[in-house]
Amino acid sequence: MNLFRQEALDVLSRHTGLEPGKIDALLERPPKSELGDFAFPCFQLAKELKKAPPQIAEELAEKVAGELELLTEARALGPYLNLFVNRQEFARSILHAPGALDEDIGTSSEGEGKVIAIDFSSPNIAKPFHVGHLRSTIIGSTLYRIFSSLGYECVGINHLGDWGTQFGKQIVGLKHWGAEKDLEDLDALNALYVRYHEEEEKNPELADEARDWFRRQEAGDPEALALWEKIRQTSLDYFKKIYDRLSVRFDHYTGESFFNDKMDAVVERADSLGLTSVSEGALVIDLEAHGIDAPALLRKADGATLYMTRDLAAACHRKKTYKFEKLLYVVGTAQSLHFRQLFKVLELMEEPWAKDCVHVNFGLVQGMSSRKGNVIYLEELLDEARNRAKEYMSANVDKRPELEDEEAVAEAVGIAAIFFSDLSKQRIKDYNFSWERAISFEGDTGPYLMNAHARIAGIIRKCGIELDPDADVTLLEEQSAHDLVSLISRYTDALREAAKTCEPSILAAYLLDLARALHSGYKELRVKGEEKKIAAARLLLLAVVKNVLASGMKILGIKPLEKM
Repeated sequence: MNLFRQEALDVLSRHTGLEPGKIDALLERPPKSELGDFAFPCFQLAKELKKAPPQIAEELAEKVAGELELLTEARALGPYLNLFVNRQEFARSILHAPGALDEDIGTSSEGEGKVIAIDFSSPNIAKPFHVGHLRSTIIGSTLYRIFSSLGYECVGINHLGDWGTQFGKQIVGLKHWGAEKDLEDLDALNALYVRYHEEEEKNPELADEARDWFRRQEAGDPEALALWEKIRQTSLDYFKKIYDRLSVRFDHYTGESFFNDKMDAVVERADSLGLTSVSEGALVIDLEAHGIDAPALLRKADGATLYMTRDLAAACHRKKTYKFEKLLYVVGTAQSLHFRQLFKVLELMEEPWAKDCVHVNFGLVQGMSSRKGNVIYLEELLDEARNRAKEYMSANVDKRPELEDEEAVAEAVGIAAIFFSDLSKQRIKDYNFSWERAISFEGDTGPYLMNAHARIAGIIRKCGIELDPDADVTLLEEQSAHDLVSLISRYTDALREAAKTCEPSILAAYLLDLARALHSGYKELRVKGEEKKIAAARLLLLAVVKNVLASGMKILGIKPLEKM
């Protein structure tokens, strides 16, 4: 599309006097593809030329008509000048482009040499992987793949909640009511943690005991650290099993504990800059002068460190270690104040890269429960998704081919349902999860995208002709074919926009548009039984659409299937 767009910019610049960059910002896409491929609004020229926008559009259409090459027509439609591409050349440029049938279609090298560090998921050890961490995991892993597709070096960081007073509580639970074997059982550890809170209500002195154990932990007490290390490893083994199931990977599991010996330097730096003060025995940084009412707490009155201290140390360590272009924190909107404080303190500590830290916030999800009630483990939710997918597939058995591994297909469909339900929504919005909508093979769902991909795979298998990468695509005269070619051409732009805004829903919406255009064009783009050259051209178009769907779905964490 770039060459065609560039011709539009050049010809319009010559006749309007506007810089190509200005025109590029104004150029729109017509609401219907039959109205053209580019639309230039003439409103901004009205004041300067002292003419009505429709008149300006008419005059521009006459002027540029004789200068078009890759574009074939300029048509005034009200206050807009609409431009049409040469469809034959356009189809050839997209469908015969190098890599059109490769797995890495749509990728670019624009981010080469730049690092994007992404802090996401971050569950608390010794506790079940709750669905509360699911959105961070889904959004963060998708952003990792989006930036990677654009050539950036991504660093995925799981900042585990593996330090703090809660471990003192966990140890008290073990000492009073637990056994050695409980250290290797996450269910047992969680039950002990719950029991601690129940017992603390009857015996408040347990809180002092818990604080003492955490102080011993921070001071390097061998027994406290040995217990903590076993709890951490049990939790990590469980988390990794879940991550494998979700096909989510991390480059580093550097939790809060990793920064235990790096916090003093941060506090000393803040002190040396005159940022700190003591309030009710606690060490704080007052941010009221910067529009933030709540102070940033660095140390409690009892000397214990806090999230802020560890996050400051973590940010400084990450800049030094990874030399990132951007550091993204994929954390819920509820933590917005914390990140405003964090970024402001980094700025006050004279870190020029503070501006490169971004809170990628997201809303809440409601309704993620199983037939058993509220979900505790994420594993239970994934099992529920797989089982519901199997039920749906069994109820629609007449509409699908025989599957070699129905269990694996159901697993993939279930995960697609959960991922796409999340990623198709703007991340800042709360949303209600519905099993019925999510699992359906119709509508705006992950299984709908999978079905579109599998349907093309079926056509390729059964059409009776070989796929020809050099097929004569100038024979694609149907409007539905042009719509699909236009959408294919916009894939990389969708990835760029999703990366720029840290908004995976942009990619999700693009893939839905592509799947809808595919479904509406099937009748017009039949392959089997058609004249050989036309069939070959249509098959190549469908194969490239399939390739884009596969690429985009994998970026969203959805497995493309050949049969379903």
